[in-house]
Amino acid sequence: MPSDEEVTQRAGSLRSMTGLTEAEFMALLPHFEQAFVVYMHDRTIDGQPRTSRRYSTYEICPLPTTADKLLFILTYLKQNPIQEVQGQLFGMSQSNANKWIHRLHPVLNQALADHELLPARTADDVAARLTTPPTEASAPSSLCCMMGPNDQSSVRKTRRSSKSMTVVKRHATRSKTAS
Repeated sequence: MPSDEEVTQRAGSLRSMTGLTEAEFMALLPHFEQAFVVYMHDRTIDGQPRTSRRYSTYEICPLPTTADKLLFILTYLKQNPIQEVQGQLFGMSQSNANKWIHRLHPVLNQALADHELLPARTADDVAARLTTPPTEASAPSSLCCMMGPNDQSSVRKTRRSSKSMTVVKRHATRSKTAS
């Protein structure tokens, strides 16, 4: 099972697994932890309302730290593996992977929403964000740099100089039927 310490020690592993740099991951971690504590204060890991004792991490928990929980959900969202594979990667069964995914995804969304980092989902939301002047509290954080415009793509452009040109496996060949 990859722990967050192992992943951050290997250069590029965190970025390839989650899409975040180490600095972005560490910037998101306290917000995620706060949202997780709030969620677990009212609910059990199964999603049921908490009635008696408070949440505590078990010794045999497959995701013992908050950083491991964040790594788990970000890896799932970036890589989009089937739950069986996600469970194998993090040392748990498919049913436990399903349970953790369904608990941690809303926690991550809440952490991002609390800091206005969720993307707009409707045209009305986009219009509202464009008309609202930015405030000091909504200034871009280090996480927003990944949402900015990128430089021009390094992928080769497909040539389209002639109607009789057919593109096959990156090689341009003239069609023999066209005159």
